[in-house]
Amino acid sequence: MNRNLFHLAYKDIDFSEPIPSMIDRLIREHRELTPKLGEIENVSKKSPSEAAALLLVLRTTILRHAVQEEARIMRVVLKDAKSESADSVRIMQEHRWVSEFLERRLNDLPQVSSKEAGSEIEKFIVDLRHHFDEEEQIVFPLALKALASENSV
Repeated sequence: MNRNLFHLAYKDIDFSEPIPSMIDRLIREHRELTPKLGEIENVSKKSPSEAAALLLVLRTTILRHAVQEEARIMRVVLKDAKSESADSVRIMQEHRWVSEFLERRLNDLPQVSSKEAGSEIEKFIVDLRHHFDEEEQIVFPLALKALASENSV
């Protein structure tokens, strides 16, 4: 991630927020982002440049969200459920392509054909929604399980 955006997002993390509350908030953020991403996907079919501009508006929100997941959620998973963490680690590693797309590729899209730019934006959005689903089905439940086992010791 761009060091400036990473530091901005990292310093905004509330390390006192309880993990269950944080997970609830992250799921709410997924629910809030999903319709916006759907709108951008629809716009990308007609105007990829407008869709790219709309994604730029969401960029900081999405990157901050990813940093919070990595800094807090994965810390719990790796500390207390390491033996079950392979899928969660893979899912968190997907944040790399999210940040690469939002911080680098998005800026390069004006140099490619409109059709290619629209296709790339659509693929990014489909993949990001799938990523949200995987976090909710795999990463967050494992973090809660790990937290419960930590608290039962």
